[in-house]
Amino acid sequence: MVKKEQHNFISPAKKDELGVLINDKANELFAALKELDVNNLEIGAHFKEYFVQHHLGNRLFFSLQNSAGIIYQSVKRTGRQPADINFTDYGAGLGTLYMLAGMLPFKKVVYNDYLPEWKQTAAAICSSLQISISAYITGDIDAVLAFAEQENFKYDIIASRNVLEHIYSPAAFFKQVYRHHSDAVVFSTTTANYQNPVARLQHYLIHTRIEKQQYLPVRTKQVQELWPEISREQLNELAAITRGRAGKDFTEAVQQFKNGESVLPVPFLRSNTCLADSGYWCEHLLTKNEYKNIIEQAGFKMEYSAGYWDTHYRSGLKNSFMKLLNGIVKILGEKGYVFSPFVNIVAYNG
Repeated sequence: MVKKEQHNFISPAKKDELGVLINDKANELFAALKELDVNNLEIGAHFKEYFVQHHLGNRLFFSLQNSAGIIYQSVKRTGRQPADINFTDYGAGLGTLYMLAGMLPFKKVVYNDYLPEWKQTAAAICSSLQISISAYITGDIDAVLAFAEQENFKYDIIASRNVLEHIYSPAAFFKQVYRHHSDAVVFSTTTANYQNPVARLQHYLIHTRIEKQQYLPVRTKQVQELWPEISREQLNELAAITRGRAGKDFTEAVQQFKNGESVLPVPFLRSNTCLADSGYWCEHLLTKNEYKNIIEQAGFKMEYSAGYWDTHYRSGLKNSFMKLLNGIVKILGEKGYVFSPFVNIVAYNG
């Protein structure tokens, strides 16, 4: 890869040896991705479109800026050198986090996503860019932890961008990680920022629309399949109270209702909804204190901080407005998350 124009993906305040290394590699990746001809990749049209829309083009700088920041902060939190760190990008999709990590001298870099198609596409992109990834793992946290046990190593960093909110049970997730990798730094960013009232309203509106148009009709049909004799009134009630449940939780709730038993409310439900068969695309809106309780009950400590707005759009006016918002976030200090578009949630031990 040929280095071209230098950009600041890491703020000047973080230009220590690690910061310089990450920034240099981010610049290399930035140049390589700008020159990448997606049409030459042997991947499906849907994945090409997603990759271009969310991580290339106008979003490329912001994507790399986020990835560089996550890597820098999580490595610093471990207090170790990259060569001694096993890193995994959990729920990676086609983001730039695993790519940038693969260009750094980590001991291991493990890619993970729930669906095999994403894994195959990610591998094709890395192959084209000549980026070496130690392993590509399909599945949820069970599969990621099982791979480490099989290969006899511990994760030092479990990082993710916009994945934490989609985990079906955050409490179970952090408990599992702590049970097997208690010394790991779990660094997550999420745009499901409950503390920002505008972001909260936006998510409420999106969830309400998706629930009405997509998930409720599917869930209603699934309830009927499990209980064909159900009355229309019971069907409407049961379809409503099973919102946010999936898999065994969903089928058990149907059976409990059928037996005349009480169906317990879904924890942290709010506007959350999901596919009842898999729990896929749930999107929790948890408060800072709720995340704190979940993480501390698992055994970790928590750090919660504001993210920042993208200032690399084509529109100069839009960039100026985003810089203004970033200024407000900075002025508010620890409470900056009430204006930030995303938050950083870090679970650590010690």
